[in-house]
Amino acid sequence: MTHGSLPSAAIRRITGAVIASELRRLLHEEIGENKTVEHAPHEAAPPLVLDSLEAMSVAAALSETFELDDMAFAPNTPATVAEWANRITAQQIERLTVHTSGSTGVPQSHSHAIADLLAEAEGFAQRFADTRRVIALVPANHLYGLVWTALLPAILDVPIIEGTVLAMPVCEAGDLIVGVPEHWSALARLRKQWPEHVVGVSSGGPLPNALGEALLATGLAGLVDVYGSSETSAIGMRDVPEIGYTLLPRWRLAPDEDASTLIDHDGREVRLPDHVRQTGERQIELSGRRDHAVQIGGINVYPDRIAALLVDCEGVAEAVVRRDDNGRLKAFVVPVAGNDEAGLEQRLRGFVFKRLSPAERPTRFRFGPALPRNCMGKSTDWG
Repeated sequence: MTHGSLPSAAIRRITGAVIASELRRLLHEEIGENKTVEHAPHEAAPPLVLDSLEAMSVAAALSETFELDDMAFAPNTPATVAEWANRITAQQIERLTVHTSGSTGVPQSHSHAIADLLAEAEGFAQRFADTRRVIALVPANHLYGLVWTALLPAILDVPIIEGTVLAMPVCEAGDLIVGVPEHWSALARLRKQWPEHVVGVSSGGPLPNALGEALLATGLAGLVDVYGSSETSAIGMRDVPEIGYTLLPRWRLAPDEDASTLIDHDGREVRLPDHVRQTGERQIELSGRRDHAVQIGGINVYPDRIAALLVDCEGVAEAVVRRDDNGRLKAFVVPVAGNDEAGLEQRLRGFVFKRLSPAERPTRFRFGPALPRNCMGKSTDWG
């Protein structure tokens, strides 16, 4: 593989994930399912059944991801994922773009040089050189999944196995399982024992040490927590149950008082998405998001923005939204006088279904005459 060029296997996996994500968006499917339209090389891939509008949307999504100018206008729409991927492979690809939500909920795009992403994946390949298979619980259209489940397996030349928490393949020695904290939380409850030499990787939100220790106690050989963002890709790693993250070679901390800025190998400065505390020359500990985002299924969502939107629902006077213990969002709502709670909850559920993405939708509502506050008048949590 020439340094700086995307492996064809990685292009095919990313292409399949982008197409699946775009079709889910068009069909308004739910959060949490690692669906794919990709097939193993030995399987006959069925044709994609796309109408003209769906084909246009898929082409536009691929054009954005691979930063190509003519994908959306090419004649003879490809019939399979492999055909889309072959067309992309024939292009000169120098950068990839991923999308995330901004602090106002408006999607933001972040462009990354292929050389940087490959260098990152090659570093992980050295760390996990004994890996025999990568089991992907996350798709490859987000940066974490792209690096760990598309680039890394291609560099290691190992199979990539699609899985879900409820349909895990039979684990074998040498497996590397790539998931988000919600996956690991469910697996900790479902699995009582792991085979030898199976390692886990987590990213997309904080991984509680108690959860990690519970997984290690059932035989998981190791669990690595990766800290990063869609803007920076991976920033640091820690081996659970360690607390601090060690910065990847690409990054160093700028000499500022609050350790809030990174400098990459090209001298580019990037502000960290979290408040951090520097504990060593290349070690940091996290202490909360700067933009007040929380991660739901590895996706950044913004509770304050969601609470403000809930007030637009008829019958809602005030609202506050927080991350619930089940990994989803919950809302506390103060009704307008005269609204019964049962009717208002039904109206709210229809409202959030129409106005919010699956990750942004509160799944539990509680009602009361005033928002919960402590004795100092500050907003507080509720049961």
